Amino acid sequence: MKLRLLLLSLLGGLFFANAQYTVRDGDGNIINDGDIIEFGSLEYPAAELLFYVTNDNPNETIYSRVQYMSQINAQDPKFEQLCYGVECYFNIELLSYVPPVNMEAVDILPEHTTGIGNHFYSNDPGNGVDNVDFVFAFRQYAGLNDMTETGTPLFFTYRYNPLLSVNDVKPVNLSLNSTVVSERLVLDVNEPVQLAIYDLQGKLIRQMKLETGNREVNVADLSSQMYILQFKNDHGALKTSKIVVK
Repeated sequence: MKLRLLLLSLLGGLFFANAQYTVRDGDGNIINDGDIIEFGSLEYPAAELLFYVTNDNPNETIYSRVQYMSQINAQDPKFEQLCYGVECYFNIELLSYVPPVNMEAVDILPEHTTGIGNHFYSNDPGNGVDNVDFVFAFRQYAGLNDMTETGTPLFFTYRYNPLLSVNDVKPVNLSLNSTVVSERLVLDVNEPVQLAIYDLQGKLIRQMKLETGNREVNVADLSSQMYILQFKNDHGALKTSKIVVK
């Protein structure tokens, strides 16, 4: 069972500097720099992390690879499986890249998103007691075969937590009265949550704590466009919604 993004090191919720791409998981949640994504299962597909990469640049193609940075407590330091682009790679060595450096990077056209099939998966049990961490970095390059890195990489951790079970995951309990708003966003909040509002380029617009009850958030000062809302409860679970400000 996957525990939603823990967001342990968002540094105030800011995305990585000079971002030209956004990474989301299979549920549409944005993966931020420093996030930890936990699984309490080693079975496929329960432990599979699907992901999509969107090129936020309106004019230029971007070129991307994922680098396997480090591991802690794994029985085998090689990572089981990583699919990115049109190929899947197995038994990936530490510090290696997907796609490998002798192959073309994944190219993403302006304002396009990668297709289905990209995922991480490991069945490494570690010692059965401690967490097993695998750290990866999404990196951007100057060209298909050019290893000159541009921008700032996005680091995140894929973690197997043997103590995590389905009972540990308590989803965010709230509802939106409407996803099309003008001056006020109205919510029925059934537990305290942290709210973060992002634009479609991944920029943090606002962050606040919402207590239990019927709540209103003033959005009159926001530009007319779509925004992404991320709600986080005290159990670390996330709920993502989209709104349109008119």
